[in-house]
Amino acid sequence: MALLQQNTPSTLAGAPGHQSNFAPQRIPPTVQQPLISASAPASAPSYISEATRQLTRLSKAVGQDEIKREKLLHALRSAGAEWARKPIPLSLDRSAWVSDVSNDHSPYEYSLALSQQTGASELRFLIEAQPEQNSLAALQESTSRLTDEIMTQYGPEKVSVDRLNLVRDLFLPADAEGRLAAWHSFATSNTLEKWKIYLNPVAAGMQNACRVIRQALERLGLAHSWALLETILTDNDCPIYFSLGLSPNPEDAEVKVYVAHFGASATQIAHKHVQMDRQASIPAIEQFYLAMGGGSLGPYRRKPGLSCFHFKNRDPSRPAARTVLYPMDSYAVNDADAQQRVETYMDAISAPQLYRERYRSAIRAVQRRPLEAGRGIHSWVSMKEKPDGTRSNTFYLSAELFGCLGDDSLATYSVDESL
Repeated sequence: MALLQQNTPSTLAGAPGHQSNFAPQRIPPTVQQPLISASAPASAPSYISEATRQLTRLSKAVGQDEIKREKLLHALRSAGAEWARKPIPLSLDRSAWVSDVSNDHSPYEYSLALSQQTGASELRFLIEAQPEQNSLAALQESTSRLTDEIMTQYGPEKVSVDRLNLVRDLFLPADAEGRLAAWHSFATSNTLEKWKIYLNPVAAGMQNACRVIRQALERLGLAHSWALLETILTDNDCPIYFSLGLSPNPEDAEVKVYVAHFGASATQIAHKHVQMDRQASIPAIEQFYLAMGGGSLGPYRRKPGLSCFHFKNRDPSRPAARTVLYPMDSYAVNDADAQQRVETYMDAISAPQLYRERYRSAIRAVQRRPLEAGRGIHSWVSMKEKPDGTRSNTFYLSAELFGCLGDDSLATYSVDESL
């Protein structure tokens, strides 16, 4: 899940009555040491075969049985159309559509959620249906076809697009901006299987992002959720993703709003969570950021920290859960350093042995190079808190189809304070 790269105005309409001065500066990252073998392109693995290989290894690494694994792989096959059967090129083709799903521009990414209490796992993939032409309009067409295909294959008993249809025009306008139309994700665990769709709040322009979020939440019966979210938005905050669960049960279907906190420290982010939910733990959030930041509480001047606020219709007046996310790929020296930070955190929270084993096994399953050789396998790490006090961590893992990140991906995100 790479941070959105937008070609948009430098102002963002925040809460009514003020504007923010958000102006991210980023050079698109280059990648080093391509990981596909030097054989002829015709003999290279396809996108779908490599995703199947890595997901199978990940599924086995976290102890999923064959039934759950097959559900995961069936969903992957459903999401992979003609483009996914093409061989992976030896290097990224920048004349075609360049996906922002993953930090090396692979069109899919994996993530593993682990319970801090039990080590119970949830495995997920995130994918972008690749367009035939290099345009946002073509991308909208390809992602819409994938939504229709998922609905056809899974049926109304498992998947519903009713709520998506209520907000589709807000996120998929005819004159859309940016580099995201829709991403799709599928997750499976011992207790669930679910599809979600990720949409772009700034598709109608950065200055309209908050208006889009407000209208979407109101149409979904979550006006109280917007009123709560609005209280924490400042000049340096920007909603960057809107996630909609495709569950046919509207009371259970989750809506998630991701907010980037540009230039914020861990403590500033933690206080926003307390504003949203008095049961939020400032020490737990600071402990998470301190470990992931290698001893730093920020402020984070490269990729910003993110918050994700989860809402459900059963009680729109408070978050159903809250998540903080740390952009590991922008701060760790290499993936060995990233793993050491995670190990430090596991010790700090006294993570159960099953949690530790599953995390380590997952990294071994997805890596195709020594961890010391570069950055990028660890993309984001998150901590989720539920109202009952339970916590989990999610590790976002890059497929690294095109290599590890180069130094130019450390470009600074800044806020233009002169405005």
